[in-house]
Amino acid sequence: MKKNLEPSNCIKSVPIFKNLSEQELNQIIMISSHRKLEKGQFIFTAGDYIQNLYVIHQGKIKITRYTESGKEQVIRILSHGDFLGELALFNDSKVNTYAEVLEPAIVCLVEHKDLKSLMANSPTLSFKMLDELSNRLEKAEALIEHNNLYSAIAKVSKLLLDLQKNGIVRFHTTKVNLSSQIGITPETFSRKLKELEEQEYIDIINNKLIRIKDSYSLELLINPDHI
Repeated sequence: MKKNLEPSNCIKSVPIFKNLSEQELNQIIMISSHRKLEKGQFIFTAGDYIQNLYVIHQGKIKITRYTESGKEQVIRILSHGDFLGELALFNDSKVNTYAEVLEPAIVCLVEHKDLKSLMANSPTLSFKMLDELSNRLEKAEALIEHNNLYSAIAKVSKLLLDLQKNGIVRFHTTKVNLSSQIGITPETFSRKLKELEEQEYIDIINNKLIRIKDSYSLELLINPDHI
């Protein structure tokens, strides 16, 4: 078995397990396995019951939901070190989202039943899990507010600022996924990027790379009352 396929490497990369003791980490590794997935496969679909915590070691996973009219809403895109399926630790109801593999992936699985037993004996693990759930709830609420209240150009501006590192934005997925994530069409997304470039707030280097020239003006588009 190649080293990069070992569950130990996968588990040790997850933030919620960061402060566990070596013994606690080893206990989780002992109840873990891994699975190789190809692009287009689904880890789960709406209506499924989830039996595992899934930890992404390689690749990208798209979490989506569909409206009654069939419109796709991208909830988030996960990559190395992220995890999914944690809600089923506390709730046995069916999931209402889809988890689709965007590129070849290696995912580690931790069975809920065994993980619950470890959480019962590890306050650190329990608090880390609850803290992560709280963070995700806060992000979900912010996403709902953002999609309901902000204009299209404000949504694009916020996405750019959220993704930027040292003034550079790299798109690690398609514009279709990004636009769905913020609740606009791909055509509107491209048009608003062009508008921001024409206003000299950004430079579009290529389809995947953008340089932010004026972050303050982008902030004003999101919060016009900000001084």
